[in-house]
Amino acid sequence: MAHIEAERLLIEFPFYHMGARSLKKHLLGRANKRLHTDQQNRVVVSALRDISFRIGRGERVALVGPNGAGKTTLLRTLNGVYEPVGGRLEVEGEIGALIDVTAGMDIEATGRENVALRGLYRGLSRAETAGMVEEVAGFAGLGEFLDVPVRAYSAGMTVRLAFAMATAMRPQILLMDEWFLAGDADFM
Repeated sequence: MAHIEAERLLIEFPFYHMGARSLKKHLLGRANKRLHTDQQNRVVVSALRDISFRIGRGERVALVGPNGAGKTTLLRTLNGVYEPVGGRLEVEGEIGALIDVTAGMDIEATGRENVALRGLYRGLSRAETAGMVEEVAGFAGLGEFLDVPVRAYSAGMTVRLAFAMATAMRPQILLMDEWFLAGDADFM
């Protein structure tokens, strides 16, 4: 059964550009709880600390907070992009992620080619992929632009294509990060 469970999750990113003996490194390493020195004497930022939650099947959750609060970092962690350095994370179910508009897209390929490639990558048969292409074409509403390279799309057109592709796969868990900000009124 699809669910997400996090227990005392910790995500940290080291600053590799800091000099080994610099005063700046020393001061940053003691500045506050988010910036500190780790066991390897690197300055690290604690992007997420002590995060615990459980999301069960059928639940919908929104993350609200200021810039820099860690919302995108958490979504990327749930999607497997970042590995926690502490705590426990269990994600059960097929994930569809709408975190980066063009992630996984070949901008030199057409919208139609991108949909077909996504279907084949996900293990769909040619017939299932063809069906998905038609479903995405209808939902995205791009018309003749579906046969134009993605690099020529507007931001709104790219969002339409990416959202239609992600939702056509029918994931058990759908992760979204500020997606509707680029869509036009008809699409929203």
